[in-house]
Amino acid sequence: MVDLPQKLLLYPQSFLSPEKAIKVLPLVFKMVLLKLSKTEELVESIYKDLPVSWKEKITFLELKKEIKVDWNQLSKEVEIIEEWGLNFRTPETLKYFSQFKETLEDSLESIYPSFNKKEEEEKIKEEFEIKRALILLCLAEKLDFRLYEVEKSLKEMESKYNQIFEEKIIGEDETFERILDVKEPLASYLFEEELPNLDLRIFAWKIIGKHLDWEPLYPLSNLLITEKKLLENWKEKFAFEKETSLNGEIEFYKFKAPLSEILEIPENNFLKASPETGVLFLSF
Repeated sequence: MVDLPQKLLLYPQSFLSPEKAIKVLPLVFKMVLLKLSKTEELVESIYKDLPVSWKEKITFLELKKEIKVDWNQLSKEVEIIEEWGLNFRTPETLKYFSQFKETLEDSLESIYPSFNKKEEEEKIKEEFEIKRALILLCLAEKLDFRLYEVEKSLKEMESKYNQIFEEKIIGEDETFERILDVKEPLASYLFEEELPNLDLRIFAWKIIGKHLDWEPLYPLSNLLITEKKLLENWKEKFAFEKETSLNGEIEFYKFKAPLSEILEIPENNFLKASPETGVLFLSF
């Protein structure tokens, strides 16, 4: 049996559900997460009751020290954008506001501005792009966590609902029709295989990749992914070998390209520790 990698970078998300983490953590020495404003707090919250040791196994990939980010201010801006997005949470409001496209664009521009190359210097442009990328990834992290919480609540509700029938709490009322699947009305929104906005996450990683401090994690040449689309894309672009499969839930591949090339991050000596990149794919 092929040995699994001992250090894995979760990509492109920074949140991994406890159900998935509990399968991975016993197999590895370190799981690396991109550290955003709330990542460490989320990890402490959702992994605290895991029946496996996790604190010493999770480490973080951070921005280089010279990249200054006011995380408190960034968090406030993320919240403002979320509030803006809540205006369109129903088809009715979306239809109404779509009549005023220019007004919508102007309102978004004020909180998530686009960059004007003619007016700004190159350094300011770079800082601006980093900030936009971080906002995208922070929004994605919050979305992943909230979808996890909703799914968890639905499972708990379904369990209690089934318990009512098992214990015959409602008696023998034949006019009461049992719902076969409590989660069914929301299934198409909550249980899709792909991460929401996968392409935007990848785009954000390409921007911040060269500004991350990879040195403390050297050597790092392995990824942990949950998205089949990513795996299939890489299979088309790079030569690879499938090394092993565990219980039909975990697959391990070796791609004949360094990590910097897989992630499309500019030349970085710390990402070229190996001419190959290992990819652990969670298929459940």
